[in-house]
Amino acid sequence: QAAASHDGLRICTSALGASARGAPRVSPKMAGEAGVQEAAVEKAAAGARTPAQAFNPTLRTGQRVVLQGLEKARELNGHRGVVVRWKADVSRYAVRVAGKEMAVRPENLSAEGGAAEALKWQRRFGNTQGSMYNPVVYSRVPGAGPKVTQWIGQVKAGTRMVVRAERTVDSEPVPLWFGDHGFVRAAPVDVALLIGDIGGDASAWPKALARTLERFPAAAGRLRNVRKGKDIVWQIVCNNAGIPFTTATVPPCGLPSAEELQSVCMDDRGGGLFDLGDAAVGESSLDAEEPLLRMKLVYEEGTARGVLGVSFHHVLCDIGGLSNFLQWLHHELEGIGQPPPGLGEPCHDRAMAQEVFEAVSETPSSDSDLQRFSEHWPLSSRALERWCFMARRLRSGLRGRPDGAATVIFGVPAETLKTLKADVEAEGCPGVSSFELLVSYIGLRLLRLGRHGRRTLLTKEYRSALDTEKPGAGLGHLFANAVTHGLSFDLPEVDGKELMPLAEACGSVRSAVDAVTMGYVRWQSSQDHFKGLPNFFGGLCCNTWGRALADLSFVETYGIGMRSVDERASNMAFPLDSAYMQIFPLASGSHRVLLTMPVSDITALLKDLPQESFELPHVSEVRTHAFRVPLPGPLLDKLSPSVETHHNVVRLACIGDSMTACGYPKYLQALFDRSELKVQVRNFGVAGATAQKFSDQPYWDERRYEEARQWRPHFVVSTLGTNDAKESNWDCEVFTKDYIDLCFDFLERLSPRPVTFLVAPPPVYEDGSLDIQQSVVADELQRAVARVAEDAAGKINGPLEEQAKRARQQVPAEMLAHTRVIDAFSAFGGTALRRRGYVAEDGVHPNERGTRLLATLVLAETRREVALCLRRQADAASVVPDNPLGL
Repeated sequence: QAAASHDGLRICTSALGASARGAPRVSPKMAGEAGVQEAAVEKAAAGARTPAQAFNPTLRTGQRVVLQGLEKARELNGHRGVVVRWKADVSRYAVRVAGKEMAVRPENLSAEGGAAEALKWQRRFGNTQGSMYNPVVYSRVPGAGPKVTQWIGQVKAGTRMVVRAERTVDSEPVPLWFGDHGFVRAAPVDVALLIGDIGGDASAWPKALARTLERFPAAAGRLRNVRKGKDIVWQIVCNNAGIPFTTATVPPCGLPSAEELQSVCMDDRGGGLFDLGDAAVGESSLDAEEPLLRMKLVYEEGTARGVLGVSFHHVLCDIGGLSNFLQWLHHELEGIGQPPPGLGEPCHDRAMAQEVFEAVSETPSSDSDLQRFSEHWPLSSRALERWCFMARRLRSGLRGRPDGAATVIFGVPAETLKTLKADVEAEGCPGVSSFELLVSYIGLRLLRLGRHGRRTLLTKEYRSALDTEKPGAGLGHLFANAVTHGLSFDLPEVDGKELMPLAEACGSVRSAVDAVTMGYVRWQSSQDHFKGLPNFFGGLCCNTWGRALADLSFVETYGIGMRSVDERASNMAFPLDSAYMQIFPLASGSHRVLLTMPVSDITALLKDLPQESFELPHVSEVRTHAFRVPLPGPLLDKLSPSVETHHNVVRLACIGDSMTACGYPKYLQALFDRSELKVQVRNFGVAGATAQKFSDQPYWDERRYEEARQWRPHFVVSTLGTNDAKESNWDCEVFTKDYIDLCFDFLERLSPRPVTFLVAPPPVYEDGSLDIQQSVVADELQRAVARVAEDAAGKINGPLEEQAKRARQQVPAEMLAHTRVIDAFSAFGGTALRRRGYVAEDGVHPNERGTRLLATLVLAETRREVALCLRRQADAASVVPDNPLGL
């Protein structure tokens, strides 16, 4: 075999790939541990050992055990403990039991739960060919599969506080840049930092954070959209609203090790290491009260080790800005007067950076520059979102159901990188970086395995380019998202070549990275990004965090959460058939690669990579992603039958525009809870959404619309209409027709048939604000909403009543559609505009007082219907059929 040689890494069609395809996906590390544990169990069964006998400890630090066979302390038999360490001098384990540490012989300990179950599974199926994977064991037995599942769930309930800057400084609102707007509704990025020494007092962290926020006022601000002239712009208001900071603890030896941290972060809730907020996992809407930064400190009882979980939005900063923030936080914790020489003062003057940016000509100075820029065609997040929506429908109708997407994380040792770099330098490409090497190597491997897209997208920050344009202004430490997402190139052809053209690919990556000058970024910002997107079907999108976190002296290692990765899988891996790769350098010189792409490609790559040269994961550590394929309503009814059991709860979906997305549902949930009504309120609002299908932002095109329908609500509350009243959108007849169709999409469901409440939009206090016509909202729109409520119900009830009349029968009450109108127009002042104090400065959106009023109105209109629905559920619960598809 050529596994350890250069050719083994470079030749994809060698015996290495063939041998890997038939081998079981059990990592050598896990198999070795299971074998050692099995030997230990057999030795323990044979009897007690003499001190002269050599003993190999098999229980790891943090392992949960049960005490047994104790003679002097019989009262502890059956108690559970945690292994602290192996004491070689006395041949005993140090075990923490009931709050104290004691030395226990190995034969008096038995592994609890998952480790024993995993050992039994290994004994029984260890020689099975193929993938050794039992989904029941891995999902239900603690400790089976990855060892870290023994730790997940032990994070104790913590306390959350809001930390604000000690001294507030008047700051102008921070505007967003052209590349930031695509991240306004993107999922936050979760990063877990393993810290060896958090200090003797965890309460010092909030105090240090408060002092740090004086230097970073935008971090404690909130994102708002305001009107400037005729445009609506997003900006960060530096109002010192604060950062949620949570502290929690784990039992002794409860923190994951450096090797286990990333596996813990791949849990749906991040293993309890992150503050995910009050919204559900995957919630991507960013309302006016949502912080841009959240932090959670989980520390170990009795030690100084801890994990700092950071969740931040890319509209605030990129990973380079976060690194600078963390360095200043550590400096405040240390309490040193003068900052170290390498710690630069943060720059928050985005206006100056924008001036430097706009001072560069957006037109290339020569034809050669234009040709060079055009080779790296740009890509925008908004274009990606639109193409994803279109591609989902194309693929679901033309290519059938795909096999799914998955995310895998594997390690690349420093020795492997050294071997590949030497190989590339021998071919005439010296000084290649690890990022260039891994992008080229993985990309060429995927092409060899059958992927067709040669186009590769890169990201690179341009702080150094800004600093070069204006030296001495501090733009090299700009606290912003200074990353360009419009840089791409083509990988070389691999067909007909025995060896991968690795050196040629590395040269292509380097030329693309070197192209990121201010001239290129300025030219890119003025291009039509929609034209470049079709090139990325089947392509590879790469991102790196550089050494931003790896070089932090106080951090042992770091891991990434899955919320942003799940979003990439939904928006890229499925609709565009793209592969998304992130490269994380580690302090040891090794690298970690996160790869998201279709399951079939993941499987082929894991079988093809040499196990001797890469740290490949166990099959249970591969994270799969579900697709949101649009399906007809009747089919969804059969695939997702309602389950009404003794756990009675009413589902209320709030759909609409920014009045819903940024407002009342959370207050409505609190009101229902106070009324002791079992109601689950969920926010499906989208800022700027309209009911019309062909307007500037149709609600029909949003993912929230499909999610709301598939949630199968009992009640639907809609606030649509205000954005339809814009001068560029308003057409009364089209609005009425499209709004009726939207209501019909919810009302056509039979189990349950949702009761729909249409909120008559509040009055507009400033004519022309946000381009909304005050007269239209006050007159035509109110009459149109009332007509929609009547006609939408009639579209369902009319045919039913006609058929029942011919049969001389009555239509069952549960089959009839019901719609109501909630008169928010009169409650907010009506045509006389008497309640200006309930409306924000823009004259359109309710302020906090008005938002609470709107929630109260909705409660008053829906409370009786909700109570009746709960009573009907309690009286007669329906049963899910055994064969809902009728097969």
